[in-house]
Amino acid sequence: MRLFTLVCFLLTSFALFSQDYVTISGTVLDKSNGKAIEFAHVGIPERGIGTISGGGGQFILKIPTGYEDSDFTVSFLGYKTYRLQVKEITGPLTVRLEQQALDLMQIVVMDEGAVENIIRKAVAAIPDNYPTKSTRMKGFYRESKTDENQEYTYLAEGVLDIYKSSYRNDDEGQVSLIEGRQVALLPEEELSAHTQFSSGHLAGHRFDFVKHREEFIQEENFEHYQYWIEGMTYYDDLPVYIIGFDAAEGDPKGRMKGKVFIDTLNYAFVRAEFEVLPQGLKKTSDYPLYVGNWDANSYVVNYRKIGDKWQFSSALREGRWRDGGVYSNDILITEVEMGKSKPIEYLDRLNRGAPFMTLTGEYEENFWREYNTTPLGSKLAESVDQMRARQKAEEVFDIEYMAELQRQRDSTRQAEIARIEAEGGNAGELMELPTSNIPDLNPFKVKAQWAIGAGTHLLMSGPEVLNLTYLHEDSGEPVLSLTDTMALRQREYIWRSDVSIYYKKNLFVRWGISRDVWNSIYKENAIGMGASFNISKKRPVFLRTGLDYGWMRYGRKVGQADNTYGNFKAEGKKFKSDKINMYYGETTHNLKASLELAVELHPSLEIFVRGAYLLPFAERSHLYLWERDRFFMARKKVRVKDADLFQVSQDGAPFEQSITNPGSFQLTVGVVIK
Repeated sequence: MRLFTLVCFLLTSFALFSQDYVTISGTVLDKSNGKAIEFAHVGIPERGIGTISGGGGQFILKIPTGYEDSDFTVSFLGYKTYRLQVKEITGPLTVRLEQQALDLMQIVVMDEGAVENIIRKAVAAIPDNYPTKSTRMKGFYRESKTDENQEYTYLAEGVLDIYKSSYRNDDEGQVSLIEGRQVALLPEEELSAHTQFSSGHLAGHRFDFVKHREEFIQEENFEHYQYWIEGMTYYDDLPVYIIGFDAAEGDPKGRMKGKVFIDTLNYAFVRAEFEVLPQGLKKTSDYPLYVGNWDANSYVVNYRKIGDKWQFSSALREGRWRDGGVYSNDILITEVEMGKSKPIEYLDRLNRGAPFMTLTGEYEENFWREYNTTPLGSKLAESVDQMRARQKAEEVFDIEYMAELQRQRDSTRQAEIARIEAEGGNAGELMELPTSNIPDLNPFKVKAQWAIGAGTHLLMSGPEVLNLTYLHEDSGEPVLSLTDTMALRQREYIWRSDVSIYYKKNLFVRWGISRDVWNSIYKENAIGMGASFNISKKRPVFLRTGLDYGWMRYGRKVGQADNTYGNFKAEGKKFKSDKINMYYGETTHNLKASLELAVELHPSLEIFVRGAYLLPFAERSHLYLWERDRFFMARKKVRVKDADLFQVSQDGAPFEQSITNPGSFQLTVGVVIK
């Protein structure tokens, strides 16, 4: 059943084109022995359009009409490039590539220092050989995963819009999904364990070893590696060095081994084949390469020359996961846009941390007719370890076999309709066989956001001349007493932190705290709920409203009292200091209404400004005692809860009013981390 589902999913890859496109199809063979050549590049380099040959050397290239005078080329490492004008192509092609013999005079022996100099020159030439401005591309991406039995668990693929930044920096770039599709081959309850690999759609950025200056081409790492000339070959009719590298003997800092291919004329990196060694897999942070619980990771990366610059062309990464399954990422650039490139619209950019399987949607048949895709050839089968899985893959990807299964599928559908009608039922439209889709990995739609910021609370207090007296807990006699002025203050500077839990798309519950950054006693806590609305059609701009219940403790310093009483206890704490600061304040219970405006800087970060109005509905007065001088010892601080243990008066009469205004505003600016 899993095989049948995968076949039905893939059948539509071979649809015909719309009238605005021309299809060039054929087979690539070795001229000397007639063997099929897989992964040969097929395209129109001057237009930046291309694909690769798949199993059996077969290819299908789709090009817009109007390119009749362009050159159609087929190239492969070590072979002469095949060229033919598009207008001369009248039907399916059989392209026989001729191996390109090496001039024996070019094959030289070099010591390791000379080989390292070749790599140095290639790195120094990156600004000349690769784009120094951003580039917009279209690419076809595919990822798949097998289980421990080497049977496929899922397959997801899509056409990507890719914005690559300049090779002068290491910015990651941007990606959007033009169209994607998926097939799941496991029951829903099992599938989620196989679909959590994130950011695969960024393969065009992550696997670009030239842009990221991977460690085996960095001069500071040469001491950890050994280099040698393996030979020479041709790539697009250019002579190319094949340089082998491996970790220096006994050096754990050499983490990779493989080959790098460098153009002998302009010192451009044209290809690399490398794998991460066991000691390298132990590294906990190795972005942009994959890290974690992998038993193996290998990469193949290619570049093509378009105009006067080399462009990232394709990459294949295969990782063996801890469960024995193989996770594959395959990216092919099918079109490079010429001229000035603009970034991808913000709302269209894919979240870098999202598993690609969760991004692909339902299959739209007509859409795929106009895009070049990667053939499902034997390379995917070679990523598994057991012959049974390989035979299965070869069977699945055979065009004639898939066509036969499509006919069987149609026959089954018609038979079912006939049965229903014979029983007196109404079959209606043609039935679709059931398909397997990925389960919702977050069925409760819960997500969390953390906000932190700073601002001001417009609390006006003072000036008030107050007499404060603290009474002994047992005898009731005065222990501390002072008369002083609570100075005028119009605001408190605060910092705030809160956590919001979104339980639906735009509804949330929130808990937050605020604390002062000045010489006051200020503690606010609030819990409530609210709603969030995106009010922009471009970069997300969120308007959020909230209603909270909050409680706040606020105390102002009135003055400093001399402790002539000696040691005493207050709220279970023993005070010994000669000077005690006395604060007067209150605990208030508030209704808090807030309004917030937030702008998303990128999918995991926002900047916000929030205003809130606090309306108190209950309050209770308190006296606070805080030791003044306790060198090298903690300063004790207590809130006297029992109103019978302190007295507050003004001009000889009890002071019973609030020290602040009846309603107050808060203003906070900060960031939201999602």
